[in-house]
Amino acid sequence: MAGRAEMLTVALHFPWRRYHATPWGKYVNEGAVELPPSPWRLLRALYSTWKLRIPDLPEEQVHDLLSLLAQPPSYTLPPYRPAHSRHYYPDSKHRAGKPSTDKVIDAFVALGGDATIYAHWSLTLTPQQQSLLERLLQSLPYLGRADSICEARLAPDWTPSLDGPPRLAVPTDLSDEELNGHEEIDLLVPELPLDIVALTARPADIRAAKLLYPPATRLISYTLPGPGHDLLPASKPTGNRKRSISHRTGGNGGATNVTAVRIAVAGTAQPSIRATVALTDAFRAAAVKELSGIRQAKATSLLAGKNHDDTPLTYHQHAHFLPWDQDGDRRIDEILLWVPGGLDDDELQALDKLAGRSVGTPKNVPGPKDLQVRIAAYGTAETILPAQLRGPYRQWRSVTPFVPYRHRKRHQEMDDYLTAEITRELTQRGIPAPICVSRDATDDWPLFTRHRWSRSNRTEARPGYGLTLEFAEPVSGPLALGHLSHFGLGVFRQQPHP
Repeated sequence: MAGRAEMLTVALHFPWRRYHATPWGKYVNEGAVELPPSPWRLLRALYSTWKLRIPDLPEEQVHDLLSLLAQPPSYTLPPYRPAHSRHYYPDSKHRAGKPSTDKVIDAFVALGGDATIYAHWSLTLTPQQQSLLERLLQSLPYLGRADSICEARLAPDWTPSLDGPPRLAVPTDLSDEELNGHEEIDLLVPELPLDIVALTARPADIRAAKLLYPPATRLISYTLPGPGHDLLPASKPTGNRKRSISHRTGGNGGATNVTAVRIAVAGTAQPSIRATVALTDAFRAAAVKELSGIRQAKATSLLAGKNHDDTPLTYHQHAHFLPWDQDGDRRIDEILLWVPGGLDDDELQALDKLAGRSVGTPKNVPGPKDLQVRIAAYGTAETILPAQLRGPYRQWRSVTPFVPYRHRKRHQEMDDYLTAEITRELTQRGIPAPICVSRDATDDWPLFTRHRWSRSNRTEARPGYGLTLEFAEPVSGPLALGHLSHFGLGVFRQQPHP
């Protein structure tokens, strides 16, 4: 006789306390939000996470896991409130010099309570499948639209809350059932057995095939608590945002668990990797300005890299602004903010306030201008930073030139000089000396900006070198060494295989 299946619970936490997701078949300006997330959306998010972030997972095991999760789950919802904001964007008439805008509605639900949606399946996973699902959930960056930053995990210790009535969303076949104050919605679910090819179909291809819904899917009805059923009371958005930051850091005023933030960069053209220092200098200045507006008084800040008396911090626990070229086109796609000492709540709030405003160098300073930035992910460096910068690896190669702090002594060989400088920098960070340091003269290292526009000029720039480091044993990164290493110079990544 088969044993009774256990309950599998997945916690989907939204630290910004907002959940954005446009239902399938709805236009964004209809203002609809898919709550709870449809099973189809959950499966596609897990599949995408596997392909983009941890492709080393075995294909057969991932497919088997997704097939198990294809059965419709039930949900436990936090208190919520439908909300939206309105935005006006220039339309095509602007190109002809005629001021004209289109209105776009950003619909979402504001989440109360612990801002967590719990999905429940009645099934039992093997330890291997649980480990696989845990890795997928930990790597999930968002759910729904990209605004919905999400922290997902298994929740084996979940128990129903005794605080108020249960807020359950469950599948039902009785469309004419007495709803008793609940709403009924249709969610997209896959047909069983799961068709992986249909799951990965692009919306553009589905539209081109003149299909209203993806193949191998169906709509099923869910009931969920409607208006008047323990809803989150209305409040100002600014209050919600501040509260969300306190929640994700335990509300203790210190965000020591947030040591890395990925910040997407967008503009008319992506900035060149050679302009790393100009970009990171401008970004840091904008972030510090926002932080000053929040704190209203001087205080030690790892984001600014200064003590309360404006003296620079030492020991490299403060912010490193690192460039990241996702596709290898020598242009910066993201700024990786790495802060080994962790960020405070108000520092995260300052970074969040940069979203939606332009960042760049001043008019009279060469460098990237009018860039839009947005937080793409945050968390610990071990989970947020790209694997190519984390290691551990035995061989590391320059991404940006290494600029030594000290000058070369008379009659000192260049290789000896660079080895000594690299060894000194690594020792300060508790990393063993490399067994080999070799120069790479094949790249455009002299063309990189090697001075801060806010503090020095081009004539003060020091020479930079591309290097390959080889260690006796694998060492962990990130490795950012030398002069202006906190502004993106001296960054190393995994040595690609030839």
